[in-house]
Amino acid sequence: MNLLQMTIPELQIAMNEGRLTAHELTLFYLKRIASIDHGDPKYNSVFMVNPDALNQAKVLDLERQQGTERSMMHGIPVLLKDNINTGDKQTTTAGARILANHYAKEDSFLVQNLRQQGAIILGKTNLTELACFKTFTGVNGFSSLAGYVLCPWNIEEDPSGSSTGSAVSMALKLAPVAIGTETGGSIMSPSKKNGVVGLKPTIGLVSRSGIVPISSTLDTAGPMGPSVANVAALLSSMKTNDPSDPVTLTHSHNNIDYTVFLDTKEVKRIGIDKKQYEKVSEDEQHVFDATCKKLENLGYELVEMELPEVKQIYPIMKYEFKTMINKYFSDEGLDITLEGMIKYNQNNEKDNLKYGQDVLLEAQYQTSGKLVEQEYINALQERIDVTKAVHDIFKKHKLDIVYVLPYTSIGPECGFPTLSIPLGLDSKGMPIGSYFMANHFEEGRLIEVGHRLEQTLNLQLNPLKK
Repeated sequence: MNLLQMTIPELQIAMNEGRLTAHELTLFYLKRIASIDHGDPKYNSVFMVNPDALNQAKVLDLERQQGTERSMMHGIPVLLKDNINTGDKQTTTAGARILANHYAKEDSFLVQNLRQQGAIILGKTNLTELACFKTFTGVNGFSSLAGYVLCPWNIEEDPSGSSTGSAVSMALKLAPVAIGTETGGSIMSPSKKNGVVGLKPTIGLVSRSGIVPISSTLDTAGPMGPSVANVAALLSSMKTNDPSDPVTLTHSHNNIDYTVFLDTKEVKRIGIDKKQYEKVSEDEQHVFDATCKKLENLGYELVEMELPEVKQIYPIMKYEFKTMINKYFSDEGLDITLEGMIKYNQNNEKDNLKYGQDVLLEAQYQTSGKLVEQEYINALQERIDVTKAVHDIFKKHKLDIVYVLPYTSIGPECGFPTLSIPLGLDSKGMPIGSYFMANHFEEGRLIEVGHRLEQTLNLQLNPLKK
């Protein structure tokens, strides 16, 4: 069995047939993390592993032997970005030294749900400190607590952020799946850069309770993995309705098995937005053109169109951060505030301020924390206006999804689900990824198109065998 090439549905079959156990699978990945991620070079994508992972695997193996299979994620190891609370023997730090010894009071709602579904929390991945919300001049993948995460395709390249460790761990295949978080592109960007599949869900599909926050309007967690099938399986166990996160109550309580969309053929029309075509490299143009032809060969009708632009996503983050981060500290029983964190960093400048903290300073001293500023209200209004405009475009052109070159902030600002899958390598040997976007709560359409395209491309990307 080649565990690295097996999808989660295939791993489930192997475990049900007695050819594999969750304990064996977990140990396999623990060895891989030690030998590859913490070898030479040290890619540093995994911050720590769960000391109870193997024991949890044994319990889940026993359940399977007794006839219980909780879900498609039963016995499957998952890596979590280290801004997601786990109420266990692992810390939750967001890469900040002030949180180095922070053991969360309890699991985040997301992690509670994953454990109930039988997932094994394998460990925590490194991230750009505070999910890229500390400084404008920082380096992606760097945190004052854990140092640098390296791009496995070229250690001199920017690995992108902020879910850097989650993306790099998937490129190195250190687990079947990982979870990242996104506020303004932090799942899509590192997924594209590191040649893995990333899906940013509709805002409200996944609970944010117990995740170190930036913005209540924009934050979400999402699955990342080496294949669309694995991402679909994990997403099925992430969808929740959380009373403490009201936006998650805006969709149905029905469970959805997103793996069924791996075999559907419901998508008919794909919008193509290429207004940035002349601004990207020839390699990206070539891959985009080739992908459009492949989509047509798969039977999809391509419709040229243009999406509106967004300009005010940062003010939403800027004004909401103070309230959100202080609430998180309070809920965790920590004697910390945003202002206190700033002063802590200043008092430990050598260790904590290698790239400054100008974003934190803006959030603390240029906002009231009461969300009454006109700039903030204007940004929210832009979000409403652009959301309506995008809905109108989907309706006018009868679109199922859109394919964008090279990137748009519409997905994170307006809460639309987005998907990136690797499409190939450029002339320098670096991955080129896609950017697909669907209407709200239409993740299944992204999964269908992504999987069909993935099967057609049949790429075997491996940064360790360049």
